[in-house]
Amino acid sequence: MALTKITAQGVAYTKVGKSKLNKTGGNETAYPAQYVWCDKIKGFGMRVFPSGKKSFLVTYRNTANTKRFYTIGNYPDITVEQARHVAKLKLLEVSNGDDPQATRRGKKDEMTFEALARDYMVHSKEHKRSYKNDYQRLRDHLLPAFGQRKLSEITLPMLQQHMRKLHEKLAPATVNRCIALTKHMFTMAMRWQVVEASPAQHLQPYKEPPPCDVVLRPEECRRIIDACNQEDNPFAAALFKLALYTGRRIGEIRNARWEDVHHSNDAEYDYVRLTIRDTKAGEQQHVYLNELAAKVIASLDRVLGNPYIIAGAAPMRPLQTYSKAWKRILARAEVAYFKPHGLRHNYVSMLVAAGEPMDVVGHLVGHKNSVTTKKYAHHRPDGLRKTTERLGQVIELKR
Repeated sequence: MALTKITAQGVAYTKVGKSKLNKTGGNETAYPAQYVWCDKIKGFGMRVFPSGKKSFLVTYRNTANTKRFYTIGNYPDITVEQARHVAKLKLLEVSNGDDPQATRRGKKDEMTFEALARDYMVHSKEHKRSYKNDYQRLRDHLLPAFGQRKLSEITLPMLQQHMRKLHEKLAPATVNRCIALTKHMFTMAMRWQVVEASPAQHLQPYKEPPPCDVVLRPEECRRIIDACNQEDNPFAAALFKLALYTGRRIGEIRNARWEDVHHSNDAEYDYVRLTIRDTKAGEQQHVYLNELAAKVIASLDRVLGNPYIIAGAAPMRPLQTYSKAWKRILARAEVAYFKPHGLRHNYVSMLVAAGEPMDVVGHLVGHKNSVTTKKYAHHRPDGLRKTTERLGQVIELKR
């Protein structure tokens, strides 16, 4: 290997001749010189490959006295002066006990957002009922923007900018679910010691419009029931009638099996009970069916080989698609469209308006938090008015 130097003026000297490495040149530095070293900055130089490629580099020894080579960049992508500046910075890091090459290698091996998403989905499938929703949000809204980025590259402004773009085309509730998912993923990454801090910690959700408060008039309920009775798909019709009669979630009713229906053998307490094994609250719950709901279940035929009450067309599967049937029923009943989940809101609203205790109503529909049921307090205005009139009686105001 020939001994060659880079002077402060950018001139390279070698035993076999002179080659220039200045601010604009470098073309005369070629193989077999292989290495060109600067006589002013120890460890800074250039490597020339047989192909003619030329790379600036820094060589140093780390705290373990191991010799390292740190490549700064290729010539002429960066100039000699730019390379010298970077070399000084890297050698300063070395003097402070750092190892630039090890740091670079660590970043190269660092987890990407896509890799974190894969690990997170394993966790989500094991611990969350909503893992399918997580998968959809990652696939459609998050991975296209961040999938190939290293976790250390993702910043709060970057996340905020992406959420603003999503907000321009998606509903606030959808964007907020993406924000919640991103925050939870980075929280898990911290717990798994993949990152030290979460760039999503201070992401702020968007203001959502108040939820649709579905309250049907009694005649509308009767028209929906009549329309269900005219529906060609008896399982879809039964699904909606059970939601109307019990206030339970559509998913809970769809996933109910025949083995979950219990008929009392007690002559004094005659009842039909439906066990909901997989609820949003994460616990098993029991639903005591009223006569209307019990008749709906009794009217259904069991599909051979299918364990689900609301059987689907596929073997061993519950009903999968029901949106078209729901639209047909509402159109037939001449009721403005609302999502099937509105049947649950209507159930709670009607019972609260009828004066039933809110804690009892909340128990019937499986509200884990009483605050959820209290949102329906405005549906009993007469009782609230009578309560507030008590003020005059307490302070004995005379008319």
